[in-house]
Amino acid sequence: MANKKKKPAQKSQPNSKKKFPIKPVIAAVIAAALVAALVVLIVIRTSEDNAKHVLQNTAWVSQTAKTASGDEVDIREVYNVKYSNYQGNLTFDGENGFELWLRPGDISDGTHRGTYELDGDKLKVSFEGGSDTEFILTRNNGEIVRIDVPFEDYVVSFFPQ
Repeated sequence: MANKKKKPAQKSQPNSKKKFPIKPVIAAVIAAALVAALVVLIVIRTSEDNAKHVLQNTAWVSQTAKTASGDEVDIREVYNVKYSNYQGNLTFDGENGFELWLRPGDISDGTHRGTYELDGDKLKVSFEGGSDTEFILTRNNGEIVRIDVPFEDYVVSFFPQ
């Protein structure tokens, strides 16, 4: 009889499922998060820069005032004038400078000059005389519609001219 060769037994392979590639997924998620954070940072920075440019070469006039407790007062009381239509002026130049005129009379006597720096909804202002304060910005749909300026015991609100 002839010898029959036995076929070698086939090795049984376990259910070989490919592993899910978790490392590339994690890397992609981290990269997407970094890109999103960068986009948010750019949008915020651009918004702040645009607000600063929006103030450049603009003029504002005072229309209302409040006491420290929030009670509205006649603007004539704030400026100690009898003129019913008197308004103070706040102007911004093409750089980061401003002029604030609050009292009637010779404009050279009542004008305060200085520089400003935008900080969110505040303007950090430095007067030429060396004092510093903050003006508060009020926005409507991202546009600056009012600037509140502390003046003696009042807060004077300036609106676009």
